[in-house]
Amino acid sequence: MKLIAAFVLSLLATPLMAQSIPVHGNWCGIGHSGGPFAAPPTDPLDAACMRHDICTGQQGRFSCGCDIGFMQELRNTPWPNPGIQAKARAIYDSIAVIPCRNPDGQAVKMDMFMGDWSREVLSGREAPWEVLRRWGLLGQDAVNYGF
Repeated sequence: MKLIAAFVLSLLATPLMAQSIPVHGNWCGIGHSGGPFAAPPTDPLDAACMRHDICTGQQGRFSCGCDIGFMQELRNTPWPNPGIQAKARAIYDSIAVIPCRNPDGQAVKMDMFMGDWSREVLSGREAPWEVLRRWGLLGQDAVNYGF
């Protein structure tokens, strides 16, 4: 829990546009877009992050359409292993709560997130606090990358 608090405080301490917070591969994370030489994606999750970064580069930051498309891809991709699947779900959860420019688009993102979360909880497949654990894993990944 201390790691999550430290991660959130670090986000608040620095303007969002100036941050680079890598969480996976060459493309996943806030401001982490392929590096200075646009390195290729390392795996299917990194490729999905690259497509989202390209979309937001064309549509502008905080594009609801880019975020929703990314969330749909993360939700529907058969991931190659449980570790990548867990990280994809954590990124999905995070994208859902990062505000986008259109309130209607933000509502769609939150509906997707809350629907998936409530189905998992009500079915007994996960505990209600599991989303916080996933966010903690992303925070740990950022620390591991040297954030």
